[in-house]
Amino acid sequence: MRIPHGAVREAAAMFPALAEALWRDCMVDASILAQWVVNVGRRDARARIAHVLCEIATRLGAGPAKGEIMFPFPVTQMQLADITGLTAVHVNRTLQGLRRERLADIKHNACIYDWDALAEAGDFDAAYLQTDVSPQKRLPFAQAS
Repeated sequence: MRIPHGAVREAAAMFPALAEALWRDCMVDASILAQWVVNVGRRDARARIAHVLCEIATRLGAGPAKGEIMFPFPVTQMQLADITGLTAVHVNRTLQGLRRERLADIKHNACIYDWDALAEAGDFDAAYLQTDVSPQKRLPFAQAS
C-alpha cells in the first residue's frame, strides 16, 4: 500500500503517538538491517544460519527458552541459501553440522535443541529486535520442553 508522504506527515503532526510509533518502527528496521549486513558480510555459514534461526524464533515468540524449542519454519534449503547469501550445498552441509552438534535441525519445523549454544554460535543478541520475549508473550505453537 502506498501512502503519500504529506498524509503521513499530517497524521504524525496531529497524533504524536503515531509519529513516535512510526519512528520506533523505523529504528527497529534500521537495527535489523544493520544486523543483516553484518550477518552476510562478516559471519561464516554456521554463524549465519544460527543467527537466522535465533532471529526467527525470537520474532515468533519462541525464543529464548530453556529446553527444546520448535516452531514453524516453512523454508527450503534453497530459500535459506538466498537468505544467508550461501549456496544450497553449503547450507545443507552447515545444517548437517548443526544437527550433529545437537544445536538445531530443520525439517518441516525448526527445532532448536540448545538455545544458549545456538545463540553463541550465531553471535545473536535479541536486543536489536527491541521485542519483549517473556514467557507470557510466547505464541501457542512455540513449544519448549
